[in-house]
Amino acid sequence: MIVINDKDLPITVAEKIVSAKKTYDASPALKAITKAITNEDEPKEDMFSLDEIKEIADYLIVYYKSNENGD
Repeated sequence: MIVINDKDLPITVAEKIVSAKKTYDASPALKAITKAITNEDEPKEDMFSLDEIKEIADYLIVYYKSNENGD
């Protein structure tokens, strides 16, 4: 889960999106290995793929372009 706080700078929000992780359903063996190596109960993977991050960026650019003149 990503939490964006009221006083977060834009670069902080971008960093939160880029570095966000999520847990996934893993085998008991992988969970045990993850616990042994990282001391976390569940293995994690990136929340967004590179293609999804580009899609978010594209949405932001479209929003910016449609509002840059104060419309």
